[in-house]
Amino acid sequence: MRAQSSTTLTKLFAAALLGLSAILSPGARADQTPQPSLEYQLEASINGQPTGFISRFIDLGDGRFASPASELRELGIKVQAGRRDDELIPLDGFPGLSYVYDEAKQTINLETGDHNRITKVIDARGERDHPKITPAGYGAVLNYTAFGSVGSENTTTLSRISSFEGVNVTLDSRLMGPAGVFNNTAIVGATLAQETNALRLESAYTFSDEDNMMTWRAGDTITGGLGWSRPIRLGGVQAQRTFTMRPDLVTTPLPSVSGSAAVPSTVDVFVNGTKSYSKEVAAGPFQIDNIPSISGAGVAQVVTRDAAGRETLQTLSFYTSPRLLRPGFYDFSLEAGLPRQSYGIESFEYDDKIAGSATVRAGITDWLTLESHGEANTNVWNAGGGVVAQALDLGIVSAATSASTSDKGSGTQLYGSFETRAGPVTFNARSQRTFNGYEDLASRITLDTTLHNSINLTSLNAIKHSQAPPRVVDALTISTPVTFDAGNISATLLQYQPEGEKAFQLVTATYSRPLISNASMYATGFMDLNDTESAGLYVGVNVPLDNNVSLSGGTSYKAGDYAGFAEASKQVGQESGSWGWRIRDYEGAEPNRTAAAGYRSSVARVEAGVHQDRRGVRTTAEAEGALAILGGDFYASNRIDDAFAVVDAHASGVRVQRENTYVGETSSDGKILIPNLNAYQQNKISIDPLDLPLDAEINSTVEYVKPGFKSGLYVEFDVKKAKPSAIVILKDTSGKFLKAGSEGRLEGSDEPFIVGYDGQAFIKDLTAINTIHVTDNGRECAAQFTFGADHSLQPTIGPEVCQ
Repeated sequence: MRAQSSTTLTKLFAAALLGLSAILSPGARADQTPQPSLEYQLEASINGQPTGFISRFIDLGDGRFASPASELRELGIKVQAGRRDDELIPLDGFPGLSYVYDEAKQTINLETGDHNRITKVIDARGERDHPKITPAGYGAVLNYTAFGSVGSENTTTLSRISSFEGVNVTLDSRLMGPAGVFNNTAIVGATLAQETNALRLESAYTFSDEDNMMTWRAGDTITGGLGWSRPIRLGGVQAQRTFTMRPDLVTTPLPSVSGSAAVPSTVDVFVNGTKSYSKEVAAGPFQIDNIPSISGAGVAQVVTRDAAGRETLQTLSFYTSPRLLRPGFYDFSLEAGLPRQSYGIESFEYDDKIAGSATVRAGITDWLTLESHGEANTNVWNAGGGVVAQALDLGIVSAATSASTSDKGSGTQLYGSFETRAGPVTFNARSQRTFNGYEDLASRITLDTTLHNSINLTSLNAIKHSQAPPRVVDALTISTPVTFDAGNISATLLQYQPEGEKAFQLVTATYSRPLISNASMYATGFMDLNDTESAGLYVGVNVPLDNNVSLSGGTSYKAGDYAGFAEASKQVGQESGSWGWRIRDYEGAEPNRTAAAGYRSSVARVEAGVHQDRRGVRTTAEAEGALAILGGDFYASNRIDDAFAVVDAHASGVRVQRENTYVGETSSDGKILIPNLNAYQQNKISIDPLDLPLDAEINSTVEYVKPGFKSGLYVEFDVKKAKPSAIVILKDTSGKFLKAGSEGRLEGSDEPFIVGYDGQAFIKDLTAINTIHVTDNGRECAAQFTFGADHSLQPTIGPEVCQ
């Protein structure tokens, strides 16, 4: 064996050998060059533990070994950054590293500490596929919700006057294709006393760029915002980072643990006492990232167990929050356009001054995220910044300040919050204060002048005040389970002071607990500390029964008035053919009764109801659904809020499932529309092969699709008509079945068939007259038979004699 440093005796012996070689070689010259370095392929181990690699090592000829940088990195040895992969690195160049070469076994063992080894990083979430978005088809969707009512008013105790109260239809339309989606929403209404009117709500074109996780929007939009800013509606353009396009990405810092294993071991990670991850690791340093955990504070325990059963335990605390971004991650929202005014009142009312807004968040470290927001138009400028930080694994602290200047002066806003969760107890505190003439864009969006004429001056001033940033917002919330009971209690203290008005302080407390048979009860109390007469209490109970039926009831008290209600209901399910109903009785200052029934078909959901109160009886009807066009075909469907797909199974009556949930059967043209796919996620769509015709062939009954934002997909299953086939029963000349396993071939076909038990053979590609050749017990026989296709049954022919 050869050690890292040669002994003096070894050097003298090598010199003697060289001298003897020179004497025995008369042609040798005194200036002869040294022998070239020798290259070995050696089985490498580190600290006596096999690595499983055969690596390249170079004997430099002077008792030293070297290896290319790429080989050392593959073995897990740290090599200085910037060294080329093909650069030879002498092993004695590593402080604290030694090696032993075993010439007989052709192995080399490296001895070193963790400081010279590359830490193996393991993602606890495992390998995550990132399939590309499935190309969208060209099409259109029109969602609708139609509501109408007829009232019967009490005039005397003996008569009623019935009248049509009106009907309104909410419309949500979109045009989509590979280039994006154009969306428009509106409300159309009519009554006997008023002509038909239409109100436009929003119109926007949206393009999604998955590669860069960007959403581009032109039209009506809502600006980005933070916990200490106020978004507004505007008509213009928007560029926005959208992490939801990549559900495989982890944007929140998750707990990470590290350690070192002397020998190959098993590492188990327990979070709050529950095993969340287990992994076999090789010898050496390791790090496990992205450990699954709940939001809030927790404790992780790492148990490392080797083959001999020896265990080591490591404990660490952590705190996770979706408000933090991982280092290197950032998101933003940029907008410019005209602020929207009188939304929901006027169709095309925009401010005449262009406004801009920018919001940015950036992850600096695992415990620090920076925030900034700015907005402006010609009358007001507003900008600010803040931090979100982890406080010593105890919670999340957030602080921000912003300032504004406008034609009314300058002002500032201060914001701070703290959240923590220790076991089952959660605590949140938040405070926001504005000073002097602080303003933002939201405070400058004025009401439409036509609306001003319809309200009095007092109401107008109140509305203007409500638009200004509040002077004080303080909120404190705590939630905890009751230690002596199975219930949970939460309490909130809110102090709110609008601009120019008196502050109010509201206290609420809620207690809830489960009862027997999945029943539950809850009680909520509230009071304004500045107006004790406003105190109230509400108590309720809910009892779920079989078949989605539930019973509920409750009573309330406020300002000396008592009220109560009782209700029985059955929810309309998402599947076609589902029924639902609701009966409710309310007794109080304004008693009323309601009865309604609903039904969901494959094309819409409909509901009818009757409502009675002191003013009379009111009858209502509602229909909700969608009309869609994709691939040139027209479909009626239930409401389509996100992405959808048209499935083509090339056969009628085929049952279709989404994520193993039955959604319906294909129509006479072999197609069905699935209205509820999830955008940017893998959606599993499958068909039941038992519903396909007997003469059908299919390669796969499952398809996975990943739709984009509100897109429509055409999912086609490769169903082909099978070649004519039959089960042929074969016997030999003695009347016995041919031996199972005998191989045969149809004359004119290259595809062989195998004879099964009882002489049965499944033969494809049949014609009217067929000849087959079979090898049975080493001899060949032939048979001839006729065939007539039967598409409803699997034909059986024979017995036929093979001779």
